[in-house]
Amino acid sequence: MDYSIWAFLMLAIGLVLLVAEVFIPSGGIIFILAAGSLVTSLLCAWLAWWPGQPTYFWGFIVGMVLLLPVSVGLAFHLWPSTPIGRRAILEGPAPHEVDGFGEQERKNQQLVGKVGETVTTLNPSGMALIDGARVHCQSEGMILEAGTRVRVVGSRMNTVIVRRMTTADNTIDVAPSGKPSDKPADTAGESAIDPFDLDLT
Repeated sequence: MDYSIWAFLMLAIGLVLLVAEVFIPSGGIIFILAAGSLVTSLLCAWLAWWPGQPTYFWGFIVGMVLLLPVSVGLAFHLWPSTPIGRRAILEGPAPHEVDGFGEQERKNQQLVGKVGETVTTLNPSGMALIDGARVHCQSEGMILEAGTRVRVVGSRMNTVIVRRMTTADNTIDVAPSGKPSDKPADTAGESAIDPFDLDLT
């Protein structure tokens, strides 16, 4: 067989072995065989063309230099879609796994300012009924008995922070706009005085 045919044949075998090395874990054995095939291909090309047609020899080398990265790059591009590639490459985490308690924390943020009642003793953690739902909550360090009126003052991860409502919290004068009124409360026993009463008799 002509050396030129052997040159192309060994080049094809070398490229196939390089691609196989990407898909088949062989501990480098296939890579050694591929390197041997490519070296043999170069030797056959030199014997076939160098003495009389060196231009063909250099053209063969240029073709080999172009084919090697294209073949290996194509193999690595296809490798993740193969069964071996899918087992070797770990899939990225799902959005809800990355987000962690993000969704729950956003729900808890909407409860800030709401008023509820503890359904278990907070020591300092427990459950409270807030906005019609049972919510994991935590006091600000004090023990609160079940049935205590509380207000949500913050959130942390998957729980809300509550504070015991005082008597002042329950007697705030609320204006129609929903904000505390600036109108001072009448004090007990104080008579209303008309500032325009000018009767001097």
